[in-house]
Amino acid sequence: MNRDKDDKSSNTGIAGGLAGCITRFICQPLDVLKIRFQLQVEPLREDHMTSKYRTILQSTRLVYKEEGLAAFWKGHNPAQVLSIIYGVSQFSSYEHGNQLLRKIETFEEHHNVRNFICGALSGTVATLITLPLDVVRTRLISQDPHRGYKNSVQGLRMIFRQEGFKGLYRGVTPSVLQIAPLTGGQFMFYNIFGSMFRQYSNIGVNETLPAIELFICGGLAGLCTKLLVYPLDLAKKRMQIQGFAKSRQTFGRHFVCKSMFNCMYIIVKQEGFVGLYKGLYPALLKACFMSAFYFAIYDEMVWILNH
Repeated sequence: MNRDKDDKSSNTGIAGGLAGCITRFICQPLDVLKIRFQLQVEPLREDHMTSKYRTILQSTRLVYKEEGLAAFWKGHNPAQVLSIIYGVSQFSSYEHGNQLLRKIETFEEHHNVRNFICGALSGTVATLITLPLDVVRTRLISQDPHRGYKNSVQGLRMIFRQEGFKGLYRGVTPSVLQIAPLTGGQFMFYNIFGSMFRQYSNIGVNETLPAIELFICGGLAGLCTKLLVYPLDLAKKRMQIQGFAKSRQTFGRHFVCKSMFNCMYIIVKQEGFVGLYKGLYPALLKACFMSAFYFAIYDEMVWILNH
């Protein structure tokens, strides 16, 4: 009996890792565009000719012209490792936390609160484990061609050597602040939308929803939560490139800040409140597709592994 439980628990970890791996590869080009938009100080407007990136279509053409097709998968290796580790740690800790809280009568009755708490805690744990990979990924995506780091391993070594342990955890404050409501909200909204589909389609609690409905639930969950925490994600990216100006000479003015609050203050002062939502369009597309693929693939993988 215990062996069956252990097998199912390990299956959730495997399924989470596979879901993260597949989803990351599919959505990496949107992530590249999102990060380039987030880090650009100049306005993202079609009529602003001094801006390097102005629209999604124009930016896609420019990246392809200047750097080739492979540029859309810049930083993919650390991102892929990040996704696997993040997926395994997030879903494993989520399932374990859910099982523990089910034993408490209050959380057994209020399942949406339970899903939010478990999602928030699991996301925080996964973020702290994988943040150094996120820092080096951001820098690989944002560096000039033939400058900066050759690969993620060299990047991690150089960051640690030049900036210390603190450099590997640049942007940790907005990362932790955003991840709790982000992952908690994703799991909560995903289960809310899933319950709505089950009621509408008369599908039992123990039955798996069809793939298209899982996809829609995941997409809506990602969309709802991303809108809430986006400014923190932008601040995190801006903080992750501090001390990296020499390798970013062709991307326009370099942004300098001292802390998360200082970062957000400068953004509002120089770029207006709309600056806090730079790169929102590709971010929403990415969040929608990533959550949709992530949850749909995860549930399908769990079903396959458990059967």
